[in-house]
Amino acid sequence: ILTGQPLFGCDVRLDGMLYAIFEKCPTFGGRMASANIEEIRSLPGVTHAFVIDGTDNLAGLMPGVAIVAETWWHAQSARRKLRVEWDKTHADSTSEYNRQAEALREGAGETMRHDGDVEAAMDSAAHVVEASYYYPFVSHANMEPQTCTAMFKDDGSLELWAPSQNPRGGRELIADTLGISQDKIHVNLERIGSGFGRRLRHDFMVEVAWIAREVKRPVQLQWTREDDMRHDFYRPAAWHDFRAGIDGDGRMVAFDHHFITFGRDGEPVSGASLSPGHYPAGLVPNFRLRQSIIETNVPTGPWRSPGHSAYCWAYQSFFDEVALAAGRDQLEFRLDLLSRVYGEPPLDVERTAGTLRLAAEKAGWGKRNTGPNRAMGMAFHYDHGGFVSHVAEVSADSSDVKVEKVFSAVDIGPVINMSGAKNQVEGAVVDALSTAQLEITFADGAAQQGNFNDYPLLRIDQAPEVEVHFIQSDNSPSGLGEPPFAPATPAIANAIFAATGTRMREMPFRRAGISV
Repeated sequence: ILTGQPLFGCDVRLDGMLYAIFEKCPTFGGRMASANIEEIRSLPGVTHAFVIDGTDNLAGLMPGVAIVAETWWHAQSARRKLRVEWDKTHADSTSEYNRQAEALREGAGETMRHDGDVEAAMDSAAHVVEASYYYPFVSHANMEPQTCTAMFKDDGSLELWAPSQNPRGGRELIADTLGISQDKIHVNLERIGSGFGRRLRHDFMVEVAWIAREVKRPVQLQWTREDDMRHDFYRPAAWHDFRAGIDGDGRMVAFDHHFITFGRDGEPVSGASLSPGHYPAGLVPNFRLRQSIIETNVPTGPWRSPGHSAYCWAYQSFFDEVALAAGRDQLEFRLDLLSRVYGEPPLDVERTAGTLRLAAEKAGWGKRNTGPNRAMGMAFHYDHGGFVSHVAEVSADSSDVKVEKVFSAVDIGPVINMSGAKNQVEGAVVDALSTAQLEITFADGAAQQGNFNDYPLLRIDQAPEVEVHFIQSDNSPSGLGEPPFAPATPAIANAIFAATGTRMREMPFRRAGISV
């Protein structure tokens, strides 16, 4: 890595290797009606051009046109002259999703859990707080777009060189799609140029496997950035309508949540489900979760800290609103919320509170004067076995905000490789801040963003300092790639509100006029 040696999937080189691109319908699930295949075959450097009928599996081999050439540049140059008429199967759009969500808000939704009597508790509450939150679809935006190399051998066996997070799953998909035995498929695992769950899907592997069988030579399939962003398995959008009842002591005694999410055939799609046991279930005596589903044809899938990376921002931002409405310090409010349980708690309240106290202590919460136009915000979360709290400190010049520093407290059991562990937390915070400023929108069934000009990732001068503290314990070790992500976004958002007075209830942040 330090010397720039070839290590990644795109660096694989084999004797006699050809290069391929695969053009699919911009609308997910669409099929080819006609294409100028003969013209493409006659172009310089092109060795093969053919149609792949594909399947109906959005996570498998989709219909499209393969162009194979002596160099990738020849293949991509030929692609620019490709003319395809597509039969589109749907026309999903962000505007239509928004319209459906507004209509569903008027309904009750399906009750997924109901503890106590929420309506009676709301009626008797000293104060009721209401707010709605929305976050969009987002892409994985891997630094290395999807790529894979395959060689189909004379004995009918297939060898692949794949940057995959789940090579066994890729082998299973290829075997099922191509009708060959799994024991005839060998996958060499290459270093991954970032994954975040995207490479748990195997579409790029089955595409090159099919192409290699057709051309009878080693082939490397290389997606462009536009391919990668417009044929992703996105983190799904959602709407959260919250109500909280506060008693005379400033404690949250009732919580009502209408969750509007995405599904297919009435069931949430990958990454779109919310556990009925998610806090504050078990932390308030009166709790209700209701769910409504919008049907979608957009493929979704595992995304870093699946689900949690999005809805934690909604929950923890709303908790901030409730604390302020109750006239309480945000740390005191959260610790109080964790001090009592009703039935089975959704998380270890002591370990969670421990991370809150540690992050607050290291940040000097309530003890340090941050100065004018500078403020702090906090959030906690539990997922994938890890307990994490962040305190973010930001400075603001009108709507221009800089995240100065994030203080992180983490409880994941024993930590042995401290530098590697800190790197995980730092990376999660930077990734969370970046993602909070991004969105994928759809029109006529297709993703509208395609490259970093309209999906701009965070730049290095925008990255905050991250100070990480671990609670060493004898608890069972957990993963660390996921847990620090989720609470980073709300901690930053809450700090921005404290510094500017702007409460961001929609992502990306620019919807509220905030530039980070």
